[in-house]
Amino acid sequence: MAPICLNTSTHEPLFAGTAEGYDELFGRVTRLFIPTLLSAAEIEAGHRVLDVATGTGAAAQGAAALVGSTGLVVAGDISPHMLEIARCNLNSTGVELHCIDGQELPFADNEFDAVICQLGLMFFDDQVRGLSEFRRVLRPGCCSAVSVTTTPERSLFGRIGPIIGRHVPDKAAALNKFFSVPNSARLFALFAAAEFHDIRVRHESRVISFKSFDDYFAGIEKGAGLGGQEYVKLPEELRQIVREEVRRTLPTEVPLEINMEVLVASGRK
Repeated sequence: MAPICLNTSTHEPLFAGTAEGYDELFGRVTRLFIPTLLSAAEIEAGHRVLDVATGTGAAAQGAAALVGSTGLVVAGDISPHMLEIARCNLNSTGVELHCIDGQELPFADNEFDAVICQLGLMFFDDQVRGLSEFRRVLRPGCCSAVSVTTTPERSLFGRIGPIIGRHVPDKAAALNKFFSVPNSARLFALFAAAEFHDIRVRHESRVISFKSFDDYFAGIEKGAGLGGQEYVKLPEELRQIVREEVRRTLPTEVPLEINMEVLVASGRK
């Protein structure tokens, strides 16, 4: 089936050209949180599942393993560059891929048994509208589940975003979106505003270890995450300044250990 592309111009520049770096590093780490997301969505064999803001397809791949040959996973993202990588990653899974805007889903009401969104809701211009769309396409009684980051000091690569934003103010708004849902109360309120019930919010954290700061920062230099994607576009002199500021936010011990936290929320239609 040919991809359906809707409204890709709004966010596409943030992702263009660096999806490979994202998939290799940031995507590899965020897979650690996918089992909790899938469990919260109550995905079972035979289900029809929609994965919104699929990125490079990791959550969709996990969902496909759960639904099996009798189910179906449909995955979409606003970025064609991300979908190119997802198409390779999901080549043998049977997952359907579409280029979509999560705030205007091109699907009928009551079409899916679960809707998931891994680390994507933070970037929606209208988060309640997005969640309302998730709810619209869900069958009655079924669940939607999302994961979001919290604050810069509890992120992996996202901590570089506010630093870049201070030096390049016109980038600040886009980079700070990564932390637009900073706590469980805010996430709960968004689900409530979208008229979900049986809402649950969980904290999940993992300690990610790197051999050194240089080992860690190599991920950013490969374009991991939105901050890394903007970092590689900076002039060399400014890159060095930003690099040193990031270094000062982290422990000096080696190996370098970073506690990454996400919130996982679910709600029932």
